[in-house]
Amino acid sequence: MREEIQERLFNRVKQIVRIGTWEVDVQNQTVEWSSVTKEIHEVSEDYEPTIEKGIGFFKEGDSRDRIQEIFGKCIEDHEEFDVELEILTDKGNEKWVRSIGTPVIEDGKCVSVYGLFQDIDEKTRTLKSLKVREEQFRRTFDYSAIGMALVSLQGQWLRVNSQLTSIIGYSPEEFIELSFQDITHPEDLDTDMKYVKQMLDGERDSYQMEKRYIHKNGEIVWTVLSVSIVKDALGNPLHFVSQITNITERKVAEERANGLLKVTNQQNERLLNFAHIVSHNLRSHSGNIRLLIDLSKDQAPECTQNEFFPLLDQASGNLEETIVHLNQVAVMNISGSQELELLGVKGYIEKAIGNVRALIHEADGEIVNKLNKDYAVRAIPAYLESIVLNFLTNSIKYRSEDRPLKIIVDAEKSGGYVKLSVTDNGRGIDLKRHRKKLFGMYKTFHKHKDARGVGLFITKNQIEAMEGKVEVESTPGIGTTFHTYLKHEEN
Repeated sequence: MREEIQERLFNRVKQIVRIGTWEVDVQNQTVEWSSVTKEIHEVSEDYEPTIEKGIGFFKEGDSRDRIQEIFGKCIEDHEEFDVELEILTDKGNEKWVRSIGTPVIEDGKCVSVYGLFQDIDEKTRTLKSLKVREEQFRRTFDYSAIGMALVSLQGQWLRVNSQLTSIIGYSPEEFIELSFQDITHPEDLDTDMKYVKQMLDGERDSYQMEKRYIHKNGEIVWTVLSVSIVKDALGNPLHFVSQITNITERKVAEERANGLLKVTNQQNERLLNFAHIVSHNLRSHSGNIRLLIDLSKDQAPECTQNEFFPLLDQASGNLEETIVHLNQVAVMNISGSQELELLGVKGYIEKAIGNVRALIHEADGEIVNKLNKDYAVRAIPAYLESIVLNFLTNSIKYRSEDRPLKIIVDAEKSGGYVKLSVTDNGRGIDLKRHRKKLFGMYKTFHKHKDARGVGLFITKNQIEAMEGKVEVESTPGIGTTFHTYLKHEEN
């Protein structure tokens, strides 16, 4: 009874661990498979195997060549074997198996071979997958473009890649003798250790920080450090994986840029002070000169009766006009930080048209206002009024002598902007020649007695101060259209 129970238990164990048996009678060329062996091959219970059929189940290539070789040596040289190979089951499934064979020798000849047959497919595929992942990690680790390291829970360097040795200057052997605390900049160590403690306490699984290391030669190396913790199946910490990116060049560039920015701000302060001098002191002196010239005309007219006085009068007027222009630019730059208000475009267009009505009448022209809907834009009131007025007066100033002046004003929504367009049929501008300098200070493109080259410069700066933009279309002899884009109320 006890032997029967043991036999049942043994068979049950073989069933659970998927171990079958097989036997080859060499003299009679017969083969016997246990039921588990047949299950592994996915054949029916009444299947009758042969040596050729058994070998034929092994996958063509390495597996079949190998089983033929070792089975032959088992019979001829009486060698036992224990191999892991692939078979192709009767249902076409690929499967990894373990085959163990032992020869039975009588009178110096192998008369039969007994063996075990085990299904190890799941275990083998898992191990192979793990091996592939380990190889992928090794290649990623060793050939990464950034520094990588495995670090113990105490901070010792366990393994480093070549990129990290290049970044910090120590050889792999020197790293092993150090901890990360040894080469961390003192000012960054407390922050680093705080994050490490949080990971060890289970409060976080990773962290990232900008960190300075001390190079072997004593120089400071700026890096971005990314650290994650590796745990076992029970959640116990094993070690850290660190990724270290060298950002020293970027940091040096930032410091250089900050230095340049500081110098630029200082220069801007000086220019702003100069603008104040221009807009206040020089304006006062210019006014005094103008007053003295006017007094001379009224109270000492005999002093004006020479060839030099008209030139002095003209020079004084030009100086006064130049100072007014510079004052406009200075005031614009000083007040450019004003907050934008929500303004209706229609009212400002109508007001500007009203202001140039007399000039239009004198030029025998007309203005067509096509705007039939009011749009709200984010703008500075004085700037919006100045922009519309400047484009209208430009159209009048540079009208064609070959046809009656006609100006068309319109507006429409365009993306997040309101596009305000002023179109005329005037002289036009050769944009191939003048586009790059169109909005430059003191740039003129027509021989007109009132042309100063200031209006477009100021207008463009006003538009950009309100986070807008300006575009121009023009053809000589046909006319010009200026498109002003101002932020729509929804933008």
